[in-house]
Amino acid sequence: MMLTLTNVKISYGDRVILDDLDFTAKIGEIIGVAAPNGTGKTTMFNVIANFVRPDSGKVLFDGKYTYKNEKEELIIHKKLATFPEQKDLFEELSGIDHLKLYANMWNGSTKNVTAIIERLQMGHYVKRKVRTYSLGMRQRLCFAMMMAADTPVMLMDEVMNGLDVDNVALISECLLEMKRDKLIFVASHLLENLDLYADRVIFLKAGKIVHELRFTNDNETYLKLEMNLDEYEKLCKDVTLPEGHIFIAERLLCLPFAGINIAEQTKWIERMLIDNDSEMKIGPLGTVEYYEKYYA
Repeated sequence: MMLTLTNVKISYGDRVILDDLDFTAKIGEIIGVAAPNGTGKTTMFNVIANFVRPDSGKVLFDGKYTYKNEKEELIIHKKLATFPEQKDLFEELSGIDHLKLYANMWNGSTKNVTAIIERLQMGHYVKRKVRTYSLGMRQRLCFAMMMAADTPVMLMDEVMNGLDVDNVALISECLLEMKRDKLIFVASHLLENLDLYADRVIFLKAGKIVHELRFTNDNETYLKLEMNLDEYEKLCKDVTLPEGHIFIAERLLCLPFAGINIAEQTKWIERMLIDNDSEMKIGPLGTVEYYEKYYA
């Protein structure tokens, strides 16, 4: 299964939400989406799910299916599920009723429901009516419903909302297990958590993908040092910083190590240790740092 967005554009009045967006993803990937509200994140999901029709461009599944007619729409919707909102849960139905509903709608079988309940540790409350559930229990149920649907493509918006640390870890483990035969999009405000399970993270701004972070061994390494704007400006006057350095959100200086020999790297580390007593790290930039770079 491959998903391709080609020249997708959508506007509301004079405001462009998605601007000739191009993107390709395939089975076996978890795609993180990191963007503030109003940057087109939810609109992109809605276009992929055919909840909103773009002004131009197309969404293509498996290189052949688009939303051009009812027959192809049905084929696509058997392959795609979107994360349910808590307000759409049925208060008088039990959790297990919801799981069976989703399993039957997409799979025609409820044989995996028991295993899902056990995996998500829901056995002590899943037979109770949803109106008795806490926020975290409702969110775990919504994720369980996606597991019950078991579609090749999944769109999950704010999947970690309302979950405590233990449940965030549990859902993250499940996402990694599920991705073997799925393409999963995850939009989450827990940016550091995205680094743990996403294969790549895309950053949307002004309707375009302004950066794509891939978690590979060849990501550029930086020397990262906490400092404020005054400290940064003073440092710029005292020394010539390496080309390609980044000063993020007026709090973090990142010096690139690519193309710099060991002796030069050691010199910069020693200088930073002398001039600044803040915490120093060496490594690639993560989702939080890119988020601050583009949106802070």
